Amino acid sequence: MKLKNSFDKILRSNGFKKIELSHIIPSMKALRRSGDIRRNMFSYYDQNFQEFSLRPDLSLSAALKFAAEKSNVKKKYFYSGLAYRRPLKKNDLPIISQFGWEIFNSNDKYKDDKEIIETSLKILKNTKFKRSKLKIGNLEIFVSLINRLPNISLRYKDRLIRHFFRKDYFNKLLKKLETNYDIDEKKIVSDKLLATKLRKLNQDEVYGGRSLRSILERFDDKMNSPRDDLSKKDVKIIKNFLKIECNIENASKTLNNFFKKNRINLVISDDYFPINKNNFNNVKILYASDLGRNVSYYTNMVFSIEVISKSKSQVYISGGRYSNLLKDLGYRKTEAVGAAVNLNI
Repeated sequence: MKLKNSFDKILRSNGFKKIELSHIIPSMKALRRSGDIRRNMFSYYDQNFQEFSLRPDLSLSAALKFAAEKSNVKKKYFYSGLAYRRPLKKNDLPIISQFGWEIFNSNDKYKDDKEIIETSLKILKNTKFKRSKLKIGNLEIFVSLINRLPNISLRYKDRLIRHFFRKDYFNKLLKKLETNYDIDEKKIVSDKLLATKLRKLNQDEVYGGRSLRSILERFDDKMNSPRDDLSKKDVKIIKNFLKIECNIENASKTLNNFFKKNRINLVISDDYFPINKNNFNNVKILYASDLGRNVSYYTNMVFSIEVISKSKSQVYISGGRYSNLLKDLGYRKTEAVGAAVNLNI
């Protein structure tokens, strides 16, 4: 309780307002989204057969509360409480204690991203942890890289971007592009012969909820975007990009050298990151390309603060910027950035 009170004081002094969040949310608000949120929810039906869920994430509940206010001005909120998530791994906990802070209608990206990170460092300073590592990344760089790769089809570029946070599936996509292990040449010949026969039928006929015309258009799209050996080169670029980790001062130079070496038309300026110098005591600041892969709604800047707890490195504070969460939940698009402390550590 003493720790939370010190966090409260820091956030209030920085203009954040404390809010209370409901423990339940209408399931449909979260079910609009795919991926980790939906898979993690504990859901139930009330007496009117409406489905509700225990909140799987406090940022999601805060976003819903902000949306209900229908505000067009900048809001700075903080909150604390429990999040309830269905364990996906053996050591995952079903109940997580969180403390978080958000800026909604955050249209000054550089200023607000910096404030969120610096506030996180102030909170860290009030804990028992003496040394830490701050990693900063940006998903925009990853998206820009993928979109500039010349040998991967638009269909696969979209998949790689959408499933970046699902590591296992993402790696399966890379394997497909790298080895073509899933392509059966005999099946392709057979499918082409079948498509020729189907083109002679009524194109408005519906099969499985789709017209024959749309089915054949989808087939043609796949045939016009074949995978060849050149995609192996692009997969290698993606894998090497995700290995990049360096001091934040060297981030832009390291990235630009990488893009130049691989003939990628992309340039990162020196002031691209909200914090670009190692000038915080006992905190090592790094750039990491392979960051932001545990939360599906981040879209831009992401960061994590790692500490040593129970003799191992663990993420104590994490956060980032998200642009599409409220839109995906059925509201207007809203720029927001936030962070949370994992109080279970």
